[in-house]
Amino acid sequence: MLSATRTVLARRLMARAPACSRAFSQTPASLGLFSDYVKTLKNNVKEITSEQLNSKLTKDPVNGPPPTVHVLDVRETYEWNEEHLPFAVYTGRGCLERDIEGIIPDQFDEIILYCAGGNRSIVAADSLQKMGYKNVYSLAGGIGGWKKDGYQIVQNFKTYSDQVKGY
Repeated sequence: MLSATRTVLARRLMARAPACSRAFSQTPASLGLFSDYVKTLKNNVKEITSEQLNSKLTKDPVNGPPPTVHVLDVRETYEWNEEHLPFAVYTGRGCLERDIEGIIPDQFDEIILYCAGGNRSIVAADSLQKMGYKNVYSLAGGIGGWKKDGYQIVQNFKTYSDQVKGY
């Protein structure tokens, strides 16, 4: 009886707000306030091209970028589980502000953020700048632009959850 009541209530709520039943990422950014918000943030956030980032990552192909350069993936875990950029660290957007000091304690280190298309990383970069980080960049076009430009990605053989369980 209780689950039937929950089902009825859920249907009523969804009927009142049909837009809520759609995933955010399925809604084109050009349709609303988010797009306008990102445009204003782009004035304050530096972007790095795929070519520029690739040159940083390939200076030392064995060891990767210097320890003062950090590539952070701010996408969802299911996106990370599929693929990511070489030498990237998964942070996710949801807990970035809370966890960043444990990941990158030096506010002068270079931080390059990326997402799927470049919008979430712009928002994240703006937030880190407001927290006091000085050298924050967003990858223009995100991982989609990176792949379109012909650069390699890393396929995951273990999910993020599997990696965490190993610790």
